[in-house]
Amino acid sequence: MAIKSILTVQTDFTGEYPVSDQTVGLWRFNESAPDGNTMLLDASGNNRNFFVSGWSGTSASLVLGRLGRFFRQNIVNPTSERTHLVATNDGSFFSDLGEKIVVGGWINPTTYSIGQNFIPIFNTRHGPGQPIFYVSLYQGRLRLMLYNASGSLIYDQTETPSITLRNNGWYFIASIIEVNSKRVQNLVCDRSDGAVWQSPLRTFTGDLNQNCVANIVMGMLADTYYYAGGFDDWFYEKNSELTMEELISYFKSSILANGGDSTADVDALTEPGTVMLKATSGVYAQNGQLYTTAAACGLAGTGRVSVTSEYTAGVTAISLVETSTSDDLVSWTQWQSVGPSGELQSPNRAYIRYRITLTTQDTTRTPKLIEIQLHDIPKPPYERLGFARPVVLDTNGAWEAVLENAFDIIVTSEVNGADILEFKLPFHDSKRESLDNEKQVQIVNDVYRIRTTTDEKTSDGRVITQVYAEAAFYDLSFSAAKEPMDFVAETPEAPIHYALLGTGWALGNVTVSTRRTWQSTEKNALSILRATQNIHGGDLIFDSANRLVHLLTFGGTDSGALFCYRKNMKSIQRVVDTRSLITRLYAYGKDGMTFASINGNKEYVEDYSYSSEVRVATLDASSFSNPYQMLEFANMRLAQYSRPRISYVLSAMDLSVLTGYEHEAWNLGDIVTVDDKDLNLSVKTRVVRRQYNLQEPWKTVLELSTTLRELGDASAGWDKAADILSSADVLDRQEVKDLVPFNHLRNSRADDGITYWLNSGFDVDPNNGVSGDASFKADGVLGMTKSLSQTIYPASRRSYTFSAQIASENLQKGPNGQVGIEVMIEYEDGTTETRFIDLF
Repeated sequence: MAIKSILTVQTDFTGEYPVSDQTVGLWRFNESAPDGNTMLLDASGNNRNFFVSGWSGTSASLVLGRLGRFFRQNIVNPTSERTHLVATNDGSFFSDLGEKIVVGGWINPTTYSIGQNFIPIFNTRHGPGQPIFYVSLYQGRLRLMLYNASGSLIYDQTETPSITLRNNGWYFIASIIEVNSKRVQNLVCDRSDGAVWQSPLRTFTGDLNQNCVANIVMGMLADTYYYAGGFDDWFYEKNSELTMEELISYFKSSILANGGDSTADVDALTEPGTVMLKATSGVYAQNGQLYTTAAACGLAGTGRVSVTSEYTAGVTAISLVETSTSDDLVSWTQWQSVGPSGELQSPNRAYIRYRITLTTQDTTRTPKLIEIQLHDIPKPPYERLGFARPVVLDTNGAWEAVLENAFDIIVTSEVNGADILEFKLPFHDSKRESLDNEKQVQIVNDVYRIRTTTDEKTSDGRVITQVYAEAAFYDLSFSAAKEPMDFVAETPEAPIHYALLGTGWALGNVTVSTRRTWQSTEKNALSILRATQNIHGGDLIFDSANRLVHLLTFGGTDSGALFCYRKNMKSIQRVVDTRSLITRLYAYGKDGMTFASINGNKEYVEDYSYSSEVRVATLDASSFSNPYQMLEFANMRLAQYSRPRISYVLSAMDLSVLTGYEHEAWNLGDIVTVDDKDLNLSVKTRVVRRQYNLQEPWKTVLELSTTLRELGDASAGWDKAADILSSADVLDRQEVKDLVPFNHLRNSRADDGITYWLNSGFDVDPNNGVSGDASFKADGVLGMTKSLSQTIYPASRRSYTFSAQIASENLQKGPNGQVGIEVMIEYEDGTTETRFIDLF
């Protein structure tokens, strides 16, 4: 997915003229009054401030208008007031002009200014040195004059535009002067009706006065002629890259924007780059509509709009996002609301603009709009997993290469857990050069980021590249560090929104409605999202293509798919697991809080519906500060722990890839039916893990469970490990669970025998696993070293954690015996370091 356009700076919301690297001076006149030196600020950052000559005792004022404030002068009597503006030239105003200079801005003339012969606008004819240009009105028509170094006039043209200037109208005017090509073109635009007029491209002879040291003066010439009316957003550029088309585009794009409009109920000026409801005497408007400037659209695929905002759930909101599109910035489609996940409903045109509604239920608070992004989502080249191939994306999210020759393409994904892609490609394939680390790879609608590439020559002489990629949402673990945050009786929207701020991801659909009071101490966006799912329940769904995060009560459907022997199921294994069965569950919240006072003086909850035996465990609920919610949470967890975990692992074919069997489609999280007469089995169960073989869909491995797992990869084992480690102050529960989706070790549970491991003396025990059925086992022999090793190529992380579940029976070490984990680290400069973690 590519970002097509972003609106995030003040000018995107107000329509003010934007500053560029070529801007010499830009005067917005947004102050309420000049400073103590009677100066008005230069917004270009070049400190070329305007001195207001004739401020006191005159009608000069800074008046609220469409673009914030504007400067108005000589409204009563120009000949007696004589107000004007002066920007002192320090000698650099007109040096190094480059190929092109551009001058322009908004004028609000009075009858006086359009009825006189000579009305100065923006000129260098008053003050020291020889002039270079003079922009004025002659009998209400735009006039431009140019001068050489001796002060001689080398160009003088009064235009007769089709637009007639009127009293109190607003007009955008500009002149483009090509220094070396010696060409001139002028522009007049009328805000009232959007009319645009551009002059013919004219020429001049002679050379401009590039040694000009004259000041810039607005609204006065020779202490004789004065302008009466308003100025706003005037600018001067040298070495400019502006074209006439870009100036016209600015005018047409900005004409509707109202973030700086004094009559609007929104405010984009008080906090630059942020839009709020307008406050009057500290009271915010209850609602307001922002109209933005136009931005690029022209999508290659479908579009999605994401809005970044700050809000208080249930109090303030960005309540409506609407769009309108156009091909010419003149004719626009009707306003259309975006879809529930930001889907663009307006027709695909060259340009897009937005209408955003802000609301509040408490007029002491306001929502804040920070950014609007339009994402271009190309239609994927494959519509289903079966027989799809990886597609490498470029930096703009467009297709760069379809890897038709990729093989052993495996997508492994889990409900609320891991999502990884692995595949191989012949090393000499012409598209191998596109496989760079950190590039994105698309599989149907899912997007992955390449983390490791391994070039290998196999025993049969083949040279291949192995690729390991993680789902795009893994990048959320690299977010800017998050500060601790308290959530008081909040639904999950609040912590999800907080987690995603500044990440480029947005909140999607949330159907979980539980309210929780808890404190998040997680440091990155992904860990906050995992904690939110753990506390509120539901299924955390990452839509990587659209960069949306959903939390659904149930993240699947009853697919109607049927798995049965000799149809689409090759083998099946049913596991009934009571190793982590719990009937009494203690829970302790923040600062050791319990719910005993509201639970019959019991610090635990019980459930003996399956077993009458008392089996005790402790639940880490340290995020909770509300005993009622903690009790609800404990009961929710006990409902899962107090019954056997029944799971099914089967090797099956995805029949939906075959013509006529489309109805047999299923997805991760869906409910399916498993039927096997030999096992006396007919049950509806859920797909909680899949290892999908894209090249050979008949080799797909599914893990099904009648119990919703918390992190896919055997949460029972991890929950038990978390309780043990938490009591030792090593890792808390959530940190342990977060290890699951970021495990770099392949085949860490011995599910595939010794595959991926370099083995010396270890066997696989198929019956005594902790997080799965199997484990690695070694019988010690005095004087002999037995080892199991694997080389990994981790992606860039801030820190790494080693974790293992170790069991020992009658273990005795010899004089120099060691039992533990040896880690050899190779750094980028080729040096190595070996560390040993003693486990016994």
